[in-house]
Amino acid sequence: MSGNWVKIAAPATTSNIGPGFDTFGLAMNEPCDIIEGRKIDSGFKIIEVSGPGSKSIPTDPKINSVSIAAEQVLKRCNADFGIELKIKKGIRPCSGMGSSGASAAGGAFLANILCGEKLSSNEVILCAAHAEDVISGGLHADNVSPCILGGFTVIRSYEPFDVIRIEPPTNLGMVVALPDVMVATSDARKVLPAEVSVKDLVFHVGNASTLVYGMMTGDLGVISRSVKDAVFEPARVKLVPFLKEAEKEAMSNGALVSFLGGSGPCIMSFYDADTDLGNNIAEKVKAVYAKNNIKCDTWVTRPGVGCKRI
Repeated sequence: MSGNWVKIAAPATTSNIGPGFDTFGLAMNEPCDIIEGRKIDSGFKIIEVSGPGSKSIPTDPKINSVSIAAEQVLKRCNADFGIELKIKKGIRPCSGMGSSGASAAGGAFLANILCGEKLSSNEVILCAAHAEDVISGGLHADNVSPCILGGFTVIRSYEPFDVIRIEPPTNLGMVVALPDVMVATSDARKVLPAEVSVKDLVFHVGNASTLVYGMMTGDLGVISRSVKDAVFEPARVKLVPFLKEAEKEAMSNGALVSFLGGSGPCIMSFYDADTDLGNNIAEKVKAVYAKNNIKCDTWVTRPGVGCKRI
C-alpha cells in the first residue's frame, strides 16, 4: 500500500516571550518546515531530509521528532498503516525558533490528516509535545501549541493539559534575527536556576498578565512594556554573543521591544507593522553581527496561522 502524498507547512514559532517561560508561544508567518507523508503498509520510513541543518537531523524514525510525533497519533487512532516521510527544513535546528517543535507539530498534524482527522487539536498538540520531550529532555508545548493552532497561545496547565489561543494584533510586526550560533534547547535548560525568588515571581506574574491583556486588546504599547524577563534571559545571555548589543540596536531603530527568542540564539523584535521599520531593524541587527564576523539571517514577518496543508 502506498497512498497519495500529503504536504504540510509547519511554521517557526517564538516561545517564552519575556515572562511566559514554557507558557507563551507565538506562531510566525515564515519560515516553515515542509513535511510530506503518505501511507505505507507498516512502520515509518524517512526517505529524504533537506534544508538548513539537515545533516544533523537523524533519518532513524525512532529518534526523529517528525516520526515520533506521527507515531503517537497513529497509536491514539489505532491506525493499521505506517507512514513514509520527506522532511524539508526551513527552520535551522538549535535556533530558538521552534525547529524541533515545527517538525513535531508537522508530523502530528500530517498523521492526523492521514487518519481522517480523528484527533482534537489538543490531542495533536500532546502527540507533538511527546516528541519534544523525547528530543529535548523536557515536556514543553509552548512551541508546538502555536505551531498547530496559530496565533498567540497560553498554556494554562500541563496536568491536565489546557491551552488557550488568542488572536494577536494585526499590526504586530516581528523581526527575527538568527546569528550563526548554535544553542541546543537541552543546553539552554541546563543553565536555568532551580528556584526563583518571590520578588521575581511577582514580577513575572504581573508582566505575564498584562502581556495577555495587550494581545487580547491589540495594545502594542502594553505588549512592549510587558515583555520583561527577570530570570530566564539573564541566565542565558552568556550563550548568545552580542545579544544585548543587538537588542539595543533594534530598540534604537524602531523596535518596540527586543528579546531572546525561545532558548536562543535568535533575537526577536516586535514593531508596529503599520510602519516600514521592519527591514531597517533587521539590517541594523545584522550589522551588529557582521562587524563581529558572524553571519546572521533575518526575517521580517507577522504572526501566522499555524500548520496548514499545502
